[in-house]
Amino acid sequence: MNYDFNYALTVFVDTVMKHYADFEGRASRRDFWHYVSITLLIFVGFNILSMLPYLGPIFSLVSLLVGLALVLPGIAIGIRRMHDIDQSGLLVLIPFYNIYLACQPGTTRTNRFGPELLTR
Repeated sequence: MNYDFNYALTVFVDTVMKHYADFEGRASRRDFWHYVSITLLIFVGFNILSMLPYLGPIFSLVSLLVGLALVLPGIAIGIRRMHDIDQSGLLVLIPFYNIYLACQPGTTRTNRFGPELLTR
C-alpha cells in the first residue's frame, strides 16, 4: 500500500471537521491509519518546536490544547474502526489488543454497524 499524504490530510480534516464525535458507522483500516499518521506528525512537530529555547513552553501549551482537542475524534475513529471489523467499540479500551484489531481487514459485507465501505 502506498502512502498518500494528500489523502491522509483529507481524512484527518474530514474526521475532525465532519465526524468529530461520530461514534456510529464504520471507518476503513486505511482511513484509520491515515488519521493516526497525521496525528503522529502533528505531535512530533510540536515536540520538536517545544525544544526551542524561548518559545518551547508556548508550543508545549499549544500541543497540550491540540491533544485535548484531538482526544474525542481519535476515540470516535477508533470506535468506528472496531465497528468495521464487526466488534464492539468498547474494545478500544483494551491496550495493545485494539492495535491488533485495528490492523485486521474490515468485514466485506454489511454488518450490524452499516454497509461495506468502498474504500479500503
